[in-house]
Amino acid sequence: MELRTKKVLTNVGLAVWFFFAGVEYAVIIPTAWLYVESLGGDKFFFGMMFSSFSAAGLVSGILFGIWADRVGKTKWIVIFANLWAIAGNLLYSVGISKYLILVSRLLSGAGAGVGSAIFAQLTHTSANEERTRIFSYFMAMRMFGIMIGPGFNFFLRLCNFYIGPIKIDAFTVPGLFMAILTALLQIYMVFFLFDLPHIDNQPENISPSGTAANKKEEEMQNSTSFSFVEENSTVSQETLTEQKGVSLGTHDSKLAQLDQSSEMSSNFGTSASTQRSYDSFHTCQSNMHSTTAESLEFYKTASLGNIQNGGAEGQKDFTAKPNNGHASNQWQSSVSEVEDSITGSNGNGESLREVSLDHSDRSEQVTQASENPPFLTLLSDVVREETVVLLALMFCIVFNQSTVETMVTPLTETLFRWGEKENSIFFICAAAEMVACYVAVGCISRKIQERTIILAGLLLSCLSLAWLICFMTNKYDPSRLPYFIVGTALQLLSFAPLMIATASLFSKVTDMRIQGYSHGIRRAVGSIASIVGALWGGATVHIFNVLVGVMIAILGIVMVLVLLSYKRLKDPHLPVQQDISDGTPSLTVNVEADEQTPLLKEAHPSHAA
Repeated sequence: MELRTKKVLTNVGLAVWFFFAGVEYAVIIPTAWLYVESLGGDKFFFGMMFSSFSAAGLVSGILFGIWADRVGKTKWIVIFANLWAIAGNLLYSVGISKYLILVSRLLSGAGAGVGSAIFAQLTHTSANEERTRIFSYFMAMRMFGIMIGPGFNFFLRLCNFYIGPIKIDAFTVPGLFMAILTALLQIYMVFFLFDLPHIDNQPENISPSGTAANKKEEEMQNSTSFSFVEENSTVSQETLTEQKGVSLGTHDSKLAQLDQSSEMSSNFGTSASTQRSYDSFHTCQSNMHSTTAESLEFYKTASLGNIQNGGAEGQKDFTAKPNNGHASNQWQSSVSEVEDSITGSNGNGESLREVSLDHSDRSEQVTQASENPPFLTLLSDVVREETVVLLALMFCIVFNQSTVETMVTPLTETLFRWGEKENSIFFICAAAEMVACYVAVGCISRKIQERTIILAGLLLSCLSLAWLICFMTNKYDPSRLPYFIVGTALQLLSFAPLMIATASLFSKVTDMRIQGYSHGIRRAVGSIASIVGALWGGATVHIFNVLVGVMIAILGIVMVLVLLSYKRLKDPHLPVQQDISDGTPSLTVNVEADEQTPLLKEAHPSHAA
């Protein structure tokens, strides 16, 4: 089976999983209170049952995320989690005891925690520039399920039959219905869900030009440069002196080829790789007088090796920019200076070759340690400044959303005397609005950065809360209906951009090796906010100004944090031109800039002449 077909089938299965998650919320919540009350439960027990789903997802989300990070695969983790969801829904349909309902929601919540592993899968299989759009579409599927879910209740409430000794009625049938849907999805996932190959988005593997051809060229250049050092590292100082003439002769032949390519480039232009080698070489040359013994070997491998490769490539690849033929003369004199400098000794009389070899061994050990850090070290990646700000933003979003969902039903009953029908229509319209917002954000995500979307969403949320606190009251007043609709519509309009941008940016600023754990932490914070928001909304619904005032206060604190860390809230994988402000040379080349612009920007005026 082709990779494209596997990807389509996998995405369909995951999209259906998100859709069923929304349907479950929509078909179980409307009758949950009456179900608990029929079994002797009170409001406190109903609150425990309602919160148990989020509490179980809080713990299982982190565990499933760590599991996905350790094994690197998701398929069988999702299938295993679905078994928990099926068991929980079946228990919900039994209806023997209120405590059995509590256990059933715990099991269902534990199964829902696999969402962290699914988000990790989406992160690993999507490019950075496409991730916001992909996240928005999958999140929209859940909201679409919430919008469609109430429609299932129209025929589910008519059920009244027995399966053995178990009675299936309007209260218990939602559990049986969701168990059947999840079982059908389970069969699909066994055969048509695949562990797709991961896309490597590490910044060190992204070339400035961003093309696969340039990546291969740079890899070939690096391998040639390192092999050049390795071949000469075993010779003694005397042998190195004898081979100096041969090495210079080799370089002269290479430079002759470069002169020939320069003459040819008067009609065709010079290659981008040759120009990069030239710029890198003069970066090294201007700082040669202040280098240490270790850095001399680095400069040699970074310049001479690349010039050899650049000269060879200069005869093959050409750009549209003409060359004045002056570069070859500068290369000729610079090569001689570097050769004479590198064959010297340090202050202790040691050969620079020996010093550089010791440094290479140490560098290799450090590199191996950095490539394979302990797993606990990776877990600390979520306590950096930008991740903490995003987690605080996640708490604020879910807290406000949960509070609004909790206060809407009793508030509309007090203000407008709405019943079940009016509230159902309101929630369907709200879900439709959020679906449209998710799709809209997905369409514009490639043109706007996540931090811009976050800032716009926060401003919109502040505006909506200020609107509500100015125009709403706690007394019966049908004339306030237009103000209520405008305020809640603006609040719901801010939820989708904030949720999508936060999830997408969080996946980009955290290490790719712990995406499951990172999304588990993010969803755990959301679960805590959901529990606290529901409790706050239920306790202060009759003190409307206090309820909304706390929401505004939390939102204001988060907005201050976002503004203070605004420069850090960006995709770190984007290629950025390094600004040389401390005199340290940089070999990073901005291919969009003029190729004749010096990289050092007069950082060493003493050597400019």
